[in-house]
Amino acid sequence: MINLFHHQENFQSDLMTPAKFYFSETSIHQELLNFIPADAKVILELGCGNGTIASQYKQINPHCHYIGIESNPELAKNAAAQVDRILVGNILENISALNISPKTVDCLIYGLNLMAIANPTEILKYCQSWLKNDAQVLAIIANVQYWRRIINLLKGNWEISEVIRHWFSLEGLKSCFATADLQIYEVQTRGEKGEEFEKFLQFTQPLVDALGLDGKKFATQTAAEYFIVRATNSTIFPRRLLIQTIIMDPKVCGTLRVWEPDRFSATIPGVRTISTVKTADLNVGLSEEEKVFIWQRTILNYPSDFYKIKSLLKKNYLIVAEIDDHPLRRPEYAENNYLSYRGCHCVQTSTESLAKFLRQYNSNVVVFQNQLAKIPTLSEHTFSHNNYPSIFFGAVNREANWKEIMPIINQILSDYQDKIRVKVIHDKLFFESLNTTNKEFYPFCAYDKYLEILRSCDIGLLPLNENQTNQMKSDLKFVECAGYGVAVLASPTVYQNSIVDGETGLIYYSLSDFARKFRQLIIDRDLRQKIVINAYFWVKNNRLFCQYYRQRRDWYLQMRDELPCLNKELKNRVPELFD
Repeated sequence: MINLFHHQENFQSDLMTPAKFYFSETSIHQELLNFIPADAKVILELGCGNGTIASQYKQINPHCHYIGIESNPELAKNAAAQVDRILVGNILENISALNISPKTVDCLIYGLNLMAIANPTEILKYCQSWLKNDAQVLAIIANVQYWRRIINLLKGNWEISEVIRHWFSLEGLKSCFATADLQIYEVQTRGEKGEEFEKFLQFTQPLVDALGLDGKKFATQTAAEYFIVRATNSTIFPRRLLIQTIIMDPKVCGTLRVWEPDRFSATIPGVRTISTVKTADLNVGLSEEEKVFIWQRTILNYPSDFYKIKSLLKKNYLIVAEIDDHPLRRPEYAENNYLSYRGCHCVQTSTESLAKFLRQYNSNVVVFQNQLAKIPTLSEHTFSHNNYPSIFFGAVNREANWKEIMPIINQILSDYQDKIRVKVIHDKLFFESLNTTNKEFYPFCAYDKYLEILRSCDIGLLPLNENQTNQMKSDLKFVECAGYGVAVLASPTVYQNSIVDGETGLIYYSLSDFARKFRQLIIDRDLRQKIVINAYFWVKNNRLFCQYYRQRRDWYLQMRDELPCLNKELKNRVPELFD
């Protein structure tokens, strides 16, 4: 079965404007990046352009071997720096020169070049032998039936680009892939509709009726300016899974705990993800989909929110609680008899210590560690800062943790005067407590901006006092610093389980130890560089999302298989839900 998800985009707004038969790489072609499996070992991109997709994908999965073929010599010259191997020349004439071993390619990407090939089916069949049994094939293909093209053809404005040799309708597209023994499991459409499209449908309605065409099908086929095709080499149709999340705290952890996991999960065949802030539509599931509903940092009220849970049970959702901070920070959890966890089938969290606490209220708890979605290239720029470094501090609700070390920080800042700059995100009190004018404050910002500021620094301070709440925090701050070239000085609480002291960071065990190691990091540039390199490769090899993202989908399907048993356990915990 093919699912068509229609997205409206404003490419053109004037019916008199001739349709264009080419697309910019930075817009449409680059959309393919969103569908590439993040853990691919070998990728082949036919028509890789200047290597834009390869460059960005390599930050997501630096362990991939990326092969490109490009007919334009100038573009290929730029792409050569982004891919592991490049072949320059006409695809049809040179593809045999790739000498790729059978069953070794995880993902085959066709840019718009598939339309430039005289016999695209032949190329698809030729490449099919290189694919692993579960490999994915991605393509962007222009739709010959697009409504603006029909109008322009009727008006005599038909333009044929020299690089377009083969046009596809939706049916022709399906036939082409099927002939190459590739199974299309999803086709997404892109194209502008709006009022002008509705007028087009009205104008053509008599013709549609006269030809005996299905009006709904005609509207679907003509709305698409181009298709994004997702196919697989597998003969087994993927299991359909809907992962739906209601986000109650988008500001602090929406990116790391929902949006990035969703983006990665959606690259898995059969998986569809939807997330909304503080509201949810329970009618979005398709008939063939198994459904998962995730409460992100939600405080459910006992018993007034029973009806919400009952609605999900009636819709046959697997109900999951997502929490990445200690519930004791919010007394409302206890005041409501921990319904947020007891009233779900299962719970997902970020640390094993937090999971141990949560198992008091629900035995079905899994740990999904915080990971980096991407990692920039470690370059000489990382070490090009001045001898005296920039200090980074960014945190929420950490005053009690830095209060004792602040006098030491100020003493060291005084000793080095204006040679050290401090950059602070969000914590205004920390910023105001610094006795220096050489400091910068940034309010709470988007995650990409946060990482940009972090990357501009050399040393990160990560203090956490020893207490029950802190023990359940994740090591995310260290992972971020390590991935973005920042040497850390951290407390043993949380971080001693991740940092190798003196190798991937420095850990302080007392105030005097903090003072000594802080000075050491400031004056010893070679030490900072060693720590940065070691920490970077530790994260690259151990803490990237591409290495773990499939665990979520696999766990959700496992829990779906156990749903009858989970319902019995839920009934034992909260029998009122089944009255």
